Amino acid sequence: MSTAEVEKAFQSGASDAEIIAALQEPQPVLRERAIALAARHLPPETLGRFVGNDENAVLRNAALAALERQGPYAVAHLVALSRGENAEVAMFAVQILSRIKDPGSAQALLPLLEHGDSNIAQAAIEALGALKAREAIPGLIRLLDADLWLQFAAVAALGEIGDPRAVEPLLDAVPNDMLSEPAVDALGRIASPEALPRLLTLLADHERLPLRDGVLKACAAILESQHVAPSVFTRFRRKLDEERRDQDVIDYLGGLLGSDEVALGRAAASVALAGHLERLYPAVVLRALSHDPEEARWTAALCRRHERTVRAALHDLLRNGDPRVRRGALICAPADPSTVPVLVPLMADRDAGVRAAACQALGRCRDMSAIPALIELFARGTPPESVAAAEALGSMPGQSLIALEPYLELEGKVLPALEILAAARSPLFPDKIVELLDAPQAPVRRAALRVLVNHDQMDVEEHLVRKLQDPDESVRIEAVELLVRNGSTRAVPALVGLLVVSDELRYHAIRALGRLHAETAAAELERLFPRATGHERLEILAALIRIGAPGLLPFLKGRLKDSEAEVRRVAADGLARVAPASELPLLVKLAQDSDWTIRNHAGWGLGRLALPQGRDALLALVRDTEPVVARTARAALAKLPRS
Repeated sequence: MSTAEVEKAFQSGASDAEIIAALQEPQPVLRERAIALAARHLPPETLGRFVGNDENAVLRNAALAALERQGPYAVAHLVALSRGENAEVAMFAVQILSRIKDPGSAQALLPLLEHGDSNIAQAAIEALGALKAREAIPGLIRLLDADLWLQFAAVAALGEIGDPRAVEPLLDAVPNDMLSEPAVDALGRIASPEALPRLLTLLADHERLPLRDGVLKACAAILESQHVAPSVFTRFRRKLDEERRDQDVIDYLGGLLGSDEVALGRAAASVALAGHLERLYPAVVLRALSHDPEEARWTAALCRRHERTVRAALHDLLRNGDPRVRRGALICAPADPSTVPVLVPLMADRDAGVRAAACQALGRCRDMSAIPALIELFARGTPPESVAAAEALGSMPGQSLIALEPYLELEGKVLPALEILAAARSPLFPDKIVELLDAPQAPVRRAALRVLVNHDQMDVEEHLVRKLQDPDESVRIEAVELLVRNGSTRAVPALVGLLVVSDELRYHAIRALGRLHAETAAAELERLFPRATGHERLEILAALIRIGAPGLLPFLKGRLKDSEAEVRRVAADGLARVAPASELPLLVKLAQDSDWTIRNHAGWGLGRLALPQGRDALLALVRDTEPVVARTARAALAKLPRS
């Protein structure tokens, strides 16, 4: 068949014979299309017949892919195939069950661990690991004495399942050169603290890579997920001293801390701090200066978890001759008032980057004694210092920022001063803030509005509603957003009044009414819908769904007939969220819609209702040609009560 012929057949509704023929198409794109259709239209029994077809590998592989896409719908038949006499078919069936990951298949797979065909046994091991079947642990441990390939599979499965019962058997497997690396990897996945002493011994004794790297990552995984007794590392350090292995371990970990290998570098940092390996602390805090923001955040978070360790070392780190180490230490410094006396001297450091980092550290401490020095840098520091000082001041208690008052009069400082007050949620200077609501510059007016909402003693809503008439659109939009943030229901009439405008503000007003759950605005929003623009129509639908006023259900049903696809999709999403059990037939109907997005919403809605009557519709969606719909349907099926 040509490409055009295949596509034409699919569009007009291909027969079973045509789908089977297309499963053998040499062109991958057409074959993928056929696999999706086969998963949707052919029963598992039909597809299962092709799994044992040794003469037509293309058809067999396509049938296997289609069965996998059928997911839970095909499980019962796949379990039956796994018990059949054809060993190859049974192995394929188990492999597909492994990828489907349906929990209900675990019990059926357990007996296959003892299967006489090692290929089937291995497939069952892998499947039970993928299913995280804890009931398989005893059988998998027994297989650690089986032939080598089954041992490999059992080790990996024990790691995937993550049950602590496997720790001792896996530790005993580490001396086996063939199993050492996968066993260590499995121990890292289980992350049980009882494995840590022996893993640390391995870390000290074994220089061979990649086993040593694997041991390090396993140690770090345990430290990440579990509390470990300090005595474990006391014994580790004693071993290093007694056997004069400390320099080797320091060199190994230090090299990783300075490398670009993220996973190993993080593991080295975890072990260095947990093990109190003080010579490595400078290299650890340097990672807080990484150009990768995520790596910098991770390092700072690690130091917070080891706060006592970092606090004890902070004085020495802040005296380090390398300004980068001083900056890294400031980023990682504990954030509490007791740290302030150590930090304040760094505001006079000879390095501008260190001074800026000191400001940020003081801001995290939120200690008011640092405010005068921060104000000084805010007023007269270099741009990086001034910005850092402003950020720190914004972290201070809002009532403590009296010293900012003069800067509200300075043209070059009024905007950053307002941003500080807004960040600090400061209720200071109410008269001046009201005055600045009418400042000539729109950015200043917007910032003044953000400060205004922190003044509980003022009628904030009155000022916000007044600024809905500001000549600058950005100020009007800011007022709308702040009205919503404040939950200002008194502003609903004013927001409804904005529905008559036709600029960007109307979109924000619609959105605001939805977020305020303004039931009184529902009728006006419905009346606006026919004459609204495209993106406004979608926002009206979203707002009405949020409001949930009486009459929403009929309105959404009416939108299902809309000519605009996106409107139908949002309406279907709304119905999936609000439809009562009595609307199950409608959701079942939507599950058969030609638009896959609508089918996806319907599947989610059926899962929300979790009614047994929706099972057949979900089993059909599990075989949907769109993978997203199939995944949604699988998740929805899991919510239904088991029959």
